Amino acid sequence: MADVELTSTLMSLELFDGLEQDQAQNITRACTERVLAPGEVLCQAGTVDDRLIVFLAGKLRIESEEGVLLSEVTEARILGEMGVLIGQARSSRVVADEQTRILELTGEALQRLVDDTPEMAQCMLANLCALLYTRLHGANEKIGELRADRDRLQARLDERAG
Repeated sequence: MADVELTSTLMSLELFDGLEQDQAQNITRACTERVLAPGEVLCQAGTVDDRLIVFLAGKLRIESEEGVLLSEVTEARILGEMGVLIGQARSSRVVADEQTRILELTGEALQRLVDDTPEMAQCMLANLCALLYTRLHGANEKIGELRADRDRLQARLDERAG
Protein backbone atom coordinates (compact mmCIF):
# COMPACT_ATOMS: atom_id res chain seq x y z
CA MET A 1 0.00 0.00 0.00
CA ALA A 2 1.45 3.40 -0.93
CA ASP A 3 2.34 5.88 1.81
CA VAL A 4 -0.38 8.24 0.59
CA GLU A 5 -3.03 5.53 0.94
CA LEU A 6 -1.71 4.46 4.36
CA THR A 7 -1.72 8.06 5.55
CA SER A 8 -5.27 8.51 4.31
CA THR A 9 -6.33 5.33 6.13
CA LEU A 10 -4.73 6.57 9.36
CA MET A 11 -6.44 9.94 9.09
CA SER A 12 -9.81 8.19 8.73
CA LEU A 13 -9.43 6.42 12.07
CA GLU A 14 -10.93 7.93 15.21
CA LEU A 15 -7.68 8.01 17.21
CA PHE A 16 -5.96 10.05 14.50
CA ASP A 17 -8.92 12.24 13.54
CA GLY A 18 -7.91 15.89 13.22
CA LEU A 19 -4.20 15.30 12.75
CA GLU A 20 -2.39 17.30 10.11
CA GLN A 21 -1.40 15.31 7.03
CA ASP A 22 2.32 15.65 7.81
CA GLN A 23 1.69 14.31 11.34
CA ALA A 24 -0.15 11.28 9.94
CA GLN A 25 2.65 10.78 7.41
CA ASN A 26 5.19 10.76 10.24
CA ILE A 27 3.15 8.10 12.02
CA THR A 28 2.96 6.05 8.81
CA ARG A 29 6.74 6.25 8.39
CA ALA A 30 7.27 5.14 12.00
CA CYS A 31 5.11 2.02 11.51
CA THR A 32 6.17 -1.43 10.39
CA GLU A 33 3.87 -3.17 7.92
CA ARG A 34 3.27 -6.90 8.51
CA VAL A 35 1.31 -9.69 6.89
CA LEU A 36 -0.14 -12.27 9.27
CA ALA A 37 -0.77 -15.86 8.22
CA PRO A 38 -4.14 -17.50 8.95
CA GLY A 39 -4.13 -18.72 12.55
CA GLU A 40 -1.27 -16.45 13.61
CA VAL A 41 -1.82 -14.98 17.08
CA LEU A 42 -1.28 -11.24 17.09
CA CYS A 43 -1.66 -10.83 20.86
CA GLN A 44 -2.82 -12.69 23.96
CA ALA A 45 -5.36 -11.53 26.54
CA GLY A 46 -3.87 -10.35 29.81
CA THR A 47 -0.51 -9.39 28.35
CA VAL A 48 0.89 -5.89 28.35
CA ASP A 49 2.08 -4.97 24.90
CA ASP A 50 3.38 -1.62 23.74
CA ARG A 51 2.30 -1.97 20.11
CA LEU A 52 -0.46 0.02 18.53
CA ILE A 53 -1.94 -2.06 15.71
CA VAL A 54 -3.64 -0.60 12.65
CA PHE A 55 -5.72 -3.26 10.90
CA LEU A 56 -5.62 -2.66 7.13
CA ALA A 57 -7.03 -5.69 5.33
CA GLY A 58 -7.98 -9.32 5.88
CA LYS A 59 -9.87 -10.62 8.89
CA LEU A 60 -9.06 -10.81 12.60
CA ARG A 61 -10.91 -12.71 15.31
CA ILE A 62 -11.12 -11.07 18.72
CA GLU A 63 -11.57 -13.73 21.38
CA SER A 64 -11.91 -13.91 25.14
CA GLU A 65 -9.16 -15.55 27.18
CA GLU A 66 -11.24 -18.73 26.96
CA GLY A 67 -11.32 -18.59 23.15
CA VAL A 68 -14.94 -17.41 22.82
CA LEU A 69 -15.43 -15.26 19.72
CA LEU A 70 -16.23 -11.69 20.77
CA SER A 71 -16.07 -9.96 17.40
CA GLU A 72 -14.41 -9.93 14.01
CA VAL A 73 -12.42 -7.13 12.44
CA THR A 74 -12.85 -6.65 8.70
CA GLU A 75 -12.59 -2.85 8.36
CA ALA A 76 -9.69 -0.51 9.10
CA ARG A 77 -9.41 0.16 12.82
CA ILE A 78 -7.00 0.57 15.71
CA LEU A 79 -6.22 -2.18 18.22
CA GLY A 80 -4.11 -1.91 21.35
CA GLU A 81 -4.44 1.81 21.96
CA MET A 82 -4.91 1.32 25.71
CA GLY A 83 -1.73 -0.73 26.00
CA VAL A 84 0.48 1.62 24.07
CA LEU A 85 -0.91 4.82 25.61
CA ILE A 86 -1.38 3.84 29.27
CA GLY A 87 0.18 0.39 29.72
CA GLN A 88 -3.19 -1.39 30.13
CA ALA A 89 -3.12 -5.18 29.67
CA ARG A 90 -4.85 -6.49 26.57
CA SER A 91 -8.43 -7.54 27.24
CA SER A 92 -8.66 -10.09 24.43
CA ARG A 93 -6.78 -12.50 22.21
CA VAL A 94 -6.46 -11.47 18.57
CA VAL A 95 -5.95 -14.08 15.86
CA ALA A 96 -5.69 -13.75 12.07
CA ASP A 97 -8.62 -15.59 10.49
CA GLU A 98 -7.15 -15.19 7.02
CA GLN A 99 -4.10 -13.50 5.55
CA THR A 100 -4.16 -10.08 7.21
CA ARG A 101 -2.22 -6.84 6.70
CA ILE A 102 -1.46 -4.62 9.66
CA LEU A 103 0.73 -1.71 10.66
CA GLU A 104 2.51 -1.81 14.00
CA LEU A 105 3.63 1.27 15.89
CA THR A 106 5.74 0.69 18.99
CA GLY A 107 5.19 2.72 22.11
CA GLU A 108 8.75 3.99 21.84
CA ALA A 109 8.20 5.25 18.29
CA LEU A 110 4.91 6.87 19.29
CA GLN A 111 6.58 8.55 22.27
CA ARG A 112 9.25 10.05 20.00
CA LEU A 113 6.55 11.36 17.67
CA VAL A 114 4.49 13.00 20.42
CA ASP A 115 7.61 14.42 22.08
CA ASP A 116 8.46 16.13 18.79
CA THR A 117 4.87 17.31 18.21
CA PRO A 118 2.99 17.99 21.49
CA GLU A 119 -0.12 19.20 19.63
CA MET A 120 -0.35 15.74 18.06
CA ALA A 121 -0.36 14.24 21.55
CA GLN A 122 -3.13 16.61 22.65
CA CYS A 123 -5.24 15.73 19.61
CA MET A 124 -4.77 11.98 20.15
CA LEU A 125 -5.55 12.28 23.86
CA ALA A 126 -8.81 14.13 23.11
CA ASN A 127 -9.65 11.47 20.51
CA LEU A 128 -8.89 8.70 22.99
CA CYS A 129 -11.24 10.29 25.53
CA ALA A 130 -13.99 10.48 22.91
CA LEU A 131 -13.33 6.87 21.90
CA LEU A 132 -13.53 5.68 25.50
CA TYR A 133 -16.72 7.66 26.07
CA THR A 134 -18.29 6.04 22.99
CA ARG A 135 -17.29 2.57 24.16
CA LEU A 136 -18.55 3.18 27.69
CA HIS A 137 -21.83 4.59 26.41
CA GLY A 138 -22.27 1.55 24.15
CA ALA A 139 -21.49 -0.81 27.03
CA ASN A 140 -24.00 0.96 29.26
CA GLU A 141 -26.68 0.66 26.57
CA LYS A 142 -25.92 -3.04 26.18
CA ILE A 143 -26.15 -3.54 29.95
CA GLY A 144 -29.55 -1.82 29.93
CA GLU A 145 -30.77 -4.07 27.12
CA LEU A 146 -29.54 -7.20 28.90
CA ARG A 147 -31.22 -6.14 32.15
CA ALA A 148 -34.50 -5.54 30.30
CA ASP A 149 -34.20 -8.99 28.68
CA ARG A 150 -33.48 -10.55 32.07
CA ASP A 151 -36.49 -8.82 33.62
CA ARG A 152 -38.77 -10.00 30.80
CA LEU A 153 -37.52 -13.56 31.16
CA GLN A 154 -37.93 -13.42 34.93
CA ALA A 155 -41.49 -12.15 34.54
CA ARG A 156 -42.28 -15.04 32.15
CA LEU A 157 -40.78 -17.54 34.57
CA ASP A 158 -42.76 -16.05 37.45
CA GLU A 159 -45.93 -16.21 35.32
CA ARG A 160 -45.44 -19.88 34.53
CA ALA A 161 -44.47 -20.77 38.08
CA GLY A 162 -47.32 -18.66 39.46
